[in-house]
Amino acid sequence: MKIDNRKSIAMAMYGFLFIILLDIVFLLFGKKIFAIDNIVLYSFSIAIFILCIWRITTLKSFSLDVSEQIISVKYSHPLSRVRRPVLEVSLYKVVSMNTEKAILHHIMVIGILTKKGIRNFYYRIGNLPSNEAEKLKRIKDLITTYNKVKS
Repeated sequence: MKIDNRKSIAMAMYGFLFIILLDIVFLLFGKKIFAIDNIVLYSFSIAIFILCIWRITTLKSFSLDVSEQIISVKYSHPLSRVRRPVLEVSLYKVVSMNTEKAILHHIMVIGILTKKGIRNFYYRIGNLPSNEAEKLKRIKDLITTYNKVKS
């Protein structure tokens, strides 16, 4: 079973690129339409440009893949096809899996049994569509039943 937010991250990236395009258009025609000082116009435009570029560079596409024996968490940038595995662990070591709602996005918490005890890993998963959220709920149920059978 696989869960990813690639489409929503791509839409966010296109949204930021559209904002940059609007910023450039406003920079070209803002002085003619509005009575704005050049310093204010350029500083406002540069601030929006830098903010959008920063957000595009920090976007991450999240992928959770659960097979019969392994759970794998991967991140990638929307402009890159390389998916870097962040976590690959056997399914029997996973103790718990929860999602928490933050202010702007969801956070997935995976508890893994290690030699030193239970260790929690936190992953920002963004906003998942409803069908992906249902898949995530099924994966949680799968892990809890797997842990019950294991015990």
